[in-house]
Amino acid sequence: MEKGGKLLVLFLAAVTLGGCSFGGTKKEVKQVDFQAKMELRSPSPKAGERPRILFVGNSHMFYNDLSGTFARIADNLGRNRDAYELSKSQCSLKQYADMENELGKVFDKTVSGKKWDFVILQESSDNAMSLSAEEEMFPYCRILDEKVKSAGGQTVFLMTWAPKDGIKDGFKKQSREELQSIMVENYTEISDELNSLMIPAGVAFMRCAQEYPEIELWNQDGKYPSPAGTYLAACTVYAVIYQQSPENCSYVGELDNEVAAKLQKLAAELVLG
Repeated sequence: MEKGGKLLVLFLAAVTLGGCSFGGTKKEVKQVDFQAKMELRSPSPKAGERPRILFVGNSHMFYNDLSGTFARIADNLGRNRDAYELSKSQCSLKQYADMENELGKVFDKTVSGKKWDFVILQESSDNAMSLSAEEEMFPYCRILDEKVKSAGGQTVFLMTWAPKDGIKDGFKKQSREELQSIMVENYTEISDELNSLMIPAGVAFMRCAQEYPEIELWNQDGKYPSPAGTYLAACTVYAVIYQQSPENCSYVGELDNEVAAKLQKLAAELVLG
């Protein structure tokens, strides 16, 4: 990573995505209106002159370098930052919360060893799309949130995106809209409980698919993001952390200016209203 950003730990491995888990305690989730205004918390305190930000997640995070894309957008818009990443393929928050797991030890040492302004947590898609997230996701969110806040930081949950074509589970097929609605419900519920921040990148994907269907946000596998998808997610991260629009950013990565401008505007409208 460049200009004030460093790469802390980056594990690269084969990337896969399994189906949803529908066991355990289930709850009914209604279809979300992705165009509806979202009530999102703002950072408190606000991001300072040079916030220290730790990205924690899996292949959805390191694919196309989400943290690096965010850092380059921030640089271009004149916002200093120190951005770091801890990620591993097929990893869930449970592993980061488990002190018997090597990743858990690394997370604990990293978070407790230095002052972090924001720690961005990204759950695995399987758990985030689960109807039994109370058992599979929430307990580990609580453990990690406590560690982040004990170290003086703010917890930020990064809501990712459902697979482009949904998931077929036996004879039952769930659309990406249905799966994304589950993710919205789960991330909103745990964010409300913990009074934490949330980055609605998955909702940004759904809005973009509705408003600009010509922009391909998913990679060929339909699970991981295309360069446009990563750019949109990074713009959404920027808007939440800095509470400023990423519009007029001249860094566009592999995209043409028109596409980048649409993604910048969409992220700004979603987060800032």
